[in-house]
Amino acid sequence: MKHRRSLAFIIGVMAWLTGLAAAQAQSQGFSPEIQAALEALKAEPTVQESQAAALKFFRIDADTVSSMRTRAGWKAVLPSVTGSFNQVSNDIDLDTYRFDFDPSLQQVAVRDDATSTSTQIGVAATWDLPRLIFNSEVLDVSSLAVLQESVLKEITRIYYTRRRLQIDLILNPPTDPSTRLAKELRVEELTSTLDAMTGNLFSNQARSRTKRRRRRRPAPRSVGQ
Repeated sequence: MKHRRSLAFIIGVMAWLTGLAAAQAQSQGFSPEIQAALEALKAEPTVQESQAAALKFFRIDADTVSSMRTRAGWKAVLPSVTGSFNQVSNDIDLDTYRFDFDPSLQQVAVRDDATSTSTQIGVAATWDLPRLIFNSEVLDVSSLAVLQESVLKEITRIYYTRRRLQIDLILNPPTDPSTRLAKELRVEELTSTLDAMTGNLFSNQARSRTKRRRRRRPAPRSVGQ
């Protein structure tokens, strides 16, 4: 709980700094290009959205963990069920001959067939009584909270490292081309890392923004209009 409060404080401070940079750009009379670039950062996923997407991507979000804990608890209550099926068939051929002595001296033979089938079906249910008192699998699921905390911290660290570089490139663009290229590549690297940890959250939103801009763009008029 203590770590989560400190993490929430860091997120609040960084969000305040992002808004402060945009406010300073407007109050200090920065060019419209700089103001537009800073405003464009607000269209990107927030740190909260990135955290939620990461937890869902790694399947350690609150709903998934709660479902896993419930299933682990029910596993101790439900019995182990086993079944068996056995079928035995016997065919018996019984030949019976009956001889009739009549004036025509004809012999009559009668054949009888007999068939028997035996079927056995068994079902057994067993309970692990010690597991009803203590189920170690529930404890294993609860330990996922440590993994949740680790993912949240890593996402937050990468997110604001990238955001600081973005703001620095906007407000203090390097005059040296190699330095500028190195910082831009670093931003792309951090973006790719966030994308990989959030199930392509950033690239999907970028594609959605591109599609919306294309739909809002007016169609070109023909020469005759």
